[in-house]
Amino acid sequence: MSKLNRPNKILLSEFIGFAVIILFLWIDEIYDLPHSLLGAEPTPINTLESLFETAIVFVLALVVLTITANLARKLQRANTEKARLFEVISHDLRSPFTNLIGNAELLRKNFTTLSDEERRDLSSGIFEAADKAHDLLENLLHWSQLQLEQSSPAPTVCDLRELVDSCIDHVGLAATRKQIVITNAIADGTAVNVDETAIRSVLRNLLSNAVKFSKPGGVIEVVGKVRGGKVRLSVADRGVGMSRKELKGLFQMGTRLSKTGTAGEVGSGLGLLISYELIRRGGGKLKVRSEPGKGSTFSFVLPKVRGQRSAAKASVMSEETEPVDSQS
Repeated sequence: MSKLNRPNKILLSEFIGFAVIILFLWIDEIYDLPHSLLGAEPTPINTLESLFETAIVFVLALVVLTITANLARKLQRANTEKARLFEVISHDLRSPFTNLIGNAELLRKNFTTLSDEERRDLSSGIFEAADKAHDLLENLLHWSQLQLEQSSPAPTVCDLRELVDSCIDHVGLAATRKQIVITNAIADGTAVNVDETAIRSVLRNLLSNAVKFSKPGGVIEVVGKVRGGKVRLSVADRGVGMSRKELKGLFQMGTRLSKTGTAGEVGSGLGLLISYELIRRGGGKLKVRSEPGKGSTFSFVLPKVRGQRSAAKASVMSEETEPVDSQS
């Protein structure tokens, strides 16, 4: 029993408890315990009554065990998430700070003796480490808010192409290092009504993931296909792709999602989990298509503001009309 996890121990204890109750009912019926122990008037054996009582206890046991199993799964998931977050904090968050401190120390001690190129390399290393630590801290903050349900969608009208461009700029340095080209195929003036902070976080995580698993010299495409009053936004790469097994556990907290990128990049794996949860909270679904060696495509649907107008003009219009519900 010591090898069982806590939820299974709880279920096993309850099962044993109900089994003992049923056993006691039959012992009482067969040996007439009130008569044997207390000297009460003897009663005849009533098998039909005992079977009825056993059935009642059995049904009650099923109900209680079902409720307990559901609560036990939630407890197990919470324990798994807690262990996963501790792993991220103790390992994945420590790594960028180690690089940050190491590069900063080298730059401080050898500033006058270093060449301009060496200073630029160390400065770039400091920036990348700080940027990575910042992204990870933001993901941890997002995840904690989502679990505490302290965040809710706050839709505003924004220009989708401009939003994507700013997210592409965010991963520009990492893409440049790997000579990866990121294209934005979203039409000018495509206005959407979304929680901009949430969608920005989703796009940054999806683009970072695409850069991480794209081969040097590869291409990443961001496409927005308009259908009716919606825009299907896709981020597609031609990188290493994923197997069916990896896809199955992609959005599960208990699965170690992170694997080494094509240039040795490491990460926490929280980004995709947060993206999935943010899209779900907005009423949508993050879908993924992938094949080993051929790349991956992540897509989700956003509500489009009617008419091809700029985000600024749409924002003015939205103040005069009721906004469309966000279904990111």
